Amino acid sequence: MPEAVQEAPAPHVQAMTVARRDGVIWRAYGTAARHLIRLAAPAALVFLPISLVALLGLALVVDESAVLVDGSFELLGTPGRPLLVWAAAVMLASLAGQAVVLPATVVIAVGLLTGRPVATPDAMRAALRNLPAMMLLALLGVVVFTATAVAGFGMLMWTGQLLWAVLVMASLAVLALPSLLAVAIVTLEGRSAGRALAGAYRLAGRGEPTAGGFWSCTLTLAFGVLVFPAAAQRGVEWAVEWAASGSVLGYGVATSALTLVIPAFQATVIARLYLNRLAHRSTAEAFERVVENLPGSGAASPARPVPVLAALLLPGSLFAATLLVNPFGWLEVTQTVVTATWTSDDVPPQPRPGLRETDLKAMYAGRGDELIMFMDSFGLARLLTCSATGCPRTGFRWAEPAGADEDIASSSARLHEGRIAVSTWSQRGQGDDRRVRLGLMLCDARGCVPSPRPIGEEMSVYEGRSVALAPGRYDGLMIAQVRELPERDGEVLSVTFCEDPVCADPWTKELARLPSRTSAYQEHGLVVGAGPTNRPVVLRFDEHAGSLSLITCEESDCAEVHVERLVHGGWTWGFDEVGGEAGATMVVRDDGRPLIAYRDSADGSIRMLDCRNLSCSQSDPVILAGPGRFRVPPALVVDGEGRALVAYQDVDDNRIVVATCEGTRCTHTPVAKSRYALGDALAMTLDARGRPMIGWIDHSEHDWDLILTTPLNLPS
Repeated sequence: MPEAVQEAPAPHVQAMTVARRDGVIWRAYGTAARHLIRLAAPAALVFLPISLVALLGLALVVDESAVLVDGSFELLGTPGRPLLVWAAAVMLASLAGQAVVLPATVVIAVGLLTGRPVATPDAMRAALRNLPAMMLLALLGVVVFTATAVAGFGMLMWTGQLLWAVLVMASLAVLALPSLLAVAIVTLEGRSAGRALAGAYRLAGRGEPTAGGFWSCTLTLAFGVLVFPAAAQRGVEWAVEWAASGSVLGYGVATSALTLVIPAFQATVIARLYLNRLAHRSTAEAFERVVENLPGSGAASPARPVPVLAALLLPGSLFAATLLVNPFGWLEVTQTVVTATWTSDDVPPQPRPGLRETDLKAMYAGRGDELIMFMDSFGLARLLTCSATGCPRTGFRWAEPAGADEDIASSSARLHEGRIAVSTWSQRGQGDDRRVRLGLMLCDARGCVPSPRPIGEEMSVYEGRSVALAPGRYDGLMIAQVRELPERDGEVLSVTFCEDPVCADPWTKELARLPSRTSAYQEHGLVVGAGPTNRPVVLRFDEHAGSLSLITCEESDCAEVHVERLVHGGWTWGFDEVGGEAGATMVVRDDGRPLIAYRDSADGSIRMLDCRNLSCSQSDPVILAGPGRFRVPPALVVDGEGRALVAYQDVDDNRIVVATCEGTRCTHTPVAKSRYALGDALAMTLDARGRPMIGWIDHSEHDWDLILTTPLNLPS
């Protein structure tokens, strides 16, 4: 008698057997990887148009303080209404798109897992038919998210402990995770949002002992849908950033592709977990109904990798190309956190120099791409050097010898040959008999050496004094000095002329006696520059009286001296609590006309004076920034095109702003934004390519960073 032929089990029975297997996450990921092109198709179809439309919105932020910081897009200003409306529209479109993409991808995944493939158009139509229920689920998700955030904030207010707030929010989020199964129930079983949620929690909480309970289901969703995809995305971003050395194109393409690929893995985990729980809890007939209800005929067309791959790569490529080409003319800046890499090159007997957030006083371009920063505040002066653009290697060394007077601010200037001259005060004696004498240190990237002889006479350490340095017009050095007169009856201003950088044979000329009050601690009160024929031009800012005076010589021997009171002063910050630090800076242009920028003592405003003649008896005033508290004095340079560049602090918005001025017409451009608060230091110089390089402090409650910002294309 012939042997009976064993009948093969029905396809849905085989699928049910496969669905019962453990290892939901890894099996789901394997399925997603094998069928990635087909599973990513819904995301490509929906999010590609949304991404392209969103890119068009970049044109709206041309006037919104948009900046490319090291190739990355940032907004330094407050977004305007058009941008906010556009962003809200794109966000809503993305949310609606997700309500279609996720269920459509779940349908395709269920078809692949049960051996009944579903074509992409059929899956999309099934998702669209159930869109109202999916939107209601999304709305419920927003409500749950809001309630979770409110509960966490309430716990934080109640206990004052962030840990308890995080635990409350994490617990509520975990309890809400089984609702993800409702996506499959709505799409595959056609239930309403409420019934789908109830069914999701029934599937999660009941079943055979081998199927695991509620927490098994919840942890599967937590790791398979949230934790592992997030970790994979971050890992790929790190790998691309490392492999492409910060390439904007590589990073943009990777981010765009991950945005479309990750939903495929998430949806496949949801689909497989749904089938797993259904196979353990329901009958074969119920499982068969789900399989039979899949849309389409069960014969999907072949996957088309080229269109899907194009959709994966196109948005990121377009965005990266926009950043690289910069068709909208956004400001481009490079930014370096110097304090992340600084080291000291000095060895005992002197202790290693430290760095404080108030130390930055001036910046100078060295040889090639070298940058030298002069640091000084209530201690010995120091030099911080960057060996190249981006500060890949820094050096930090003393600029004054051990034993120098630390109670007076030092001054510095870059000589024509490239070295940095630094003022220092040697001292002898002790107590009330202590005497000091002015000297010079000449520094480069390798170290500092003293000048061969001191300058001027000894004086008591208790006499008020202040010094400013500037290179001569052709060579040598100028040293301006104010000293307090006896009985505090004003001060005497003198200039020392040095024919060579080491000041081997100095001669000093008294220029004027001023009613100003001398302070050894004011760091922006005295500025000197060299005019035509090496005439000294001295700016004196008295922060106590709020006055600003310019002292000029008719000839280089200063036989005739002209004193011009530019600002007469009056009620000052010391009385009206404007706060911050007042001070001034000056540049003498090639034709001899001074250009002055200062922070007014009376109201804290940032102002500029554009002198029409050599003595500045006539000038054009410009208010660059209105009254403000807690600013530091501005920084000023003149670029190769003759434009005045004034860097100042916008304390209200925590920004560094550069005013680019041609005469009295100025364009104000935010170039950097603090994460926390602006610190009490600001300096600027021109680099080897003639671009402004700004040093500033990003200050927080417990930490701070010294940052270099270089605008590459400042508007006129």
